[in-house]
Amino acid sequence: MATTWRSTLRRFPEPMPVLHHPHLCYYLRFVWLISLAFLLMEVAGVEGRVSSEGCLQRERDALLLFKAAIKDPSARLSSWRAQGDDCCAWTGVVCHNRTGSVRVAELNLGNPNVDQSNWKEYSLRGELLHPSLLSLSHLQRLNLSFNDFEATQIPPLVGSLHKLMYLDLYHSNIGGTFPPHLGNLTNLRSLFLGLNSAKVVHSLDWFSGLSSLIYLDMSALDLSAVSHNWFSAVNMLPSLQVLYLYDCKINNIPLSLSFHLNLTSLVDLNLGFNNFNSSFPNWLWNLTSLSFLVLFNSGIQGTLPTEIGNLIDLTYLDLSSNLLSGPFPDVIMNLSSLSTLCLYNCSLSGPIPSELGNMTTLNNIYLQHNSLSGPIPIEIWKLVNLNDLDLSSNSFEGEITEFHHSNLTFLDLSYNKISDEIPKELGYLVGLQNLNLSRNYFRGKIPDNIGGMSSMETLDLSFNNLTGVIPQSLSKLNALNHLNLSFNNLSGFLFITPKLGIGGNKEMLRP
Repeated sequence: MATTWRSTLRRFPEPMPVLHHPHLCYYLRFVWLISLAFLLMEVAGVEGRVSSEGCLQRERDALLLFKAAIKDPSARLSSWRAQGDDCCAWTGVVCHNRTGSVRVAELNLGNPNVDQSNWKEYSLRGELLHPSLLSLSHLQRLNLSFNDFEATQIPPLVGSLHKLMYLDLYHSNIGGTFPPHLGNLTNLRSLFLGLNSAKVVHSLDWFSGLSSLIYLDMSALDLSAVSHNWFSAVNMLPSLQVLYLYDCKINNIPLSLSFHLNLTSLVDLNLGFNNFNSSFPNWLWNLTSLSFLVLFNSGIQGTLPTEIGNLIDLTYLDLSSNLLSGPFPDVIMNLSSLSTLCLYNCSLSGPIPSELGNMTTLNNIYLQHNSLSGPIPIEIWKLVNLNDLDLSSNSFEGEITEFHHSNLTFLDLSYNKISDEIPKELGYLVGLQNLNLSRNYFRGKIPDNIGGMSSMETLDLSFNNLTGVIPQSLSKLNALNHLNLSFNNLSGFLFITPKLGIGGNKEMLRP
C-alpha cells in the first residue's frame, strides 16, 4: 500500500491509519475512484487523442510564462523549453485535435512523488494559477495537487477558465478564501479542494453555478461557518455522485428537509469526523443509489433505523466511533450487497447474530472495541469471501470450532475471553498474513501446522495459557517479521530471527 493518503487521483485526510485498522475500508475505494475520475472526462465528451501536429505558438508562449512565474526545485518542467519544441510533448501537457486545430486541453501537474516521505521537495511553488493560463482557452483539465501555492488565495481569474471540467487543487497550500468565481465553471465535473489551509469557508453560494458537478472533495476544510446551510448548498448540485466532506467541523445536519432532495444520484458519501450530535437524518435513507457511506466519528446517536434496508446497493458502511450503544443492529442483515462493515467503537453489546453468516458478500468485518459477548457464531467462519475479521477488545468466549476454506488474510481476536485450544484448522489458512490471539485464555500446544502458513507476517500469541515446546515449524515462516509468544508457559529453542517477544517463557532463541 502507498504510504500517503493519496493514490493517483484519490485521497483522504491525514494522518494515515494503520493498514488494517480501521480504514483499510477507505483503501478499498482507490481503484474504483481512480477509474471514475478518468471516466468523468470521457462521459463529458472529451476526445482523448494526443496530437502530433504541434501546439499553437501563443499557447506555447503562455506555458513558458507560467513556468517563469513559478519555482520548480526538482526541475520537473525541464522539458518546457523555448527553442523549437512542440509543447504537446512537454511533461504534463496533453493536446487534443478538435475541428482541425491542436489545442492544449490538459495540464497534469500534480506532484508525482506523493508516495515519498520527502514529496514536498518536489512541489511546484508560487503563482500556480498565473494569468497566462487564460490563453489556454480550450483547457479542460487542470491538476495542480500536492504542490505549494505558498498560502496565496485562488485568484478570481479561475472563473474565466470556462471550459474547465476537472480542477484538482488538493493539498496544495491554498490560503485565504475560495473566490465565488468558482461558480462560473459551469462545465465543471470534478472539483478537489480538500486538505488545504484555506481557512474558514464563509459561503457556499457559488455551488449554485455548478449544476454539472459529479465529484466534490472539500475534506478537512473548515465549514463551521456554513454549518447552518451546508446541506441546502450541496443540494444545489443535482448531478453529484461523489461527496467528501470528511473532517470539515460541521456541527449541524438536518434531520428532515423542507425542500426537495436533489442528491438522489449520490453513490459515494463521506461525512465522517464531523460533530453532528444528532440521530440519523431521515433523508439519508432516500439516497437509494448509495454504494459507499461513511459517518465515522460524527456524533451520530441512537439505533440504526430499519430504513437503512432501502440502501440495497450499499457495499461499504462505516458508522464506527459513534454512540450506537445497544445490541448488534439486526437491520444490517438486510444489506445483501455489503462487502465491508465497520462498526468498531460503538458500545455495541450482546451477541453477534448468527444471521451475519448469511451475508456471503462480506469481505471485511471490523467490530473491535465494543462490548460484544457470547460465542463467535460458527456461521462467521463459513464466510468464504472474508478477508479481514477484527473482533478484538470485546468479551467473546467459548470455542473456535471450524473454518470452511476461508480466504482470511487478517484475523484479530485479541483482548477477549476465549478459552479454547488453538484449533489446528488455523494452519489450513495458508493466505493468513496477520494473526493476533493475544490476551485471551488459549491453552494447550501451538499447532505444529501453523508453520505451514507461508504468508504469515505477524503472529501474536502472547498473554495466554499456552504450554509445551515451541514448534520448530515456526522457523519456516519466511515472511514473518513480528512474532510474540511472551507470557505463556512455553519452552524450547526457536531457530528464527524476526522481531520477537519471548518474555515470561522458558524458551531460548537461537539465530
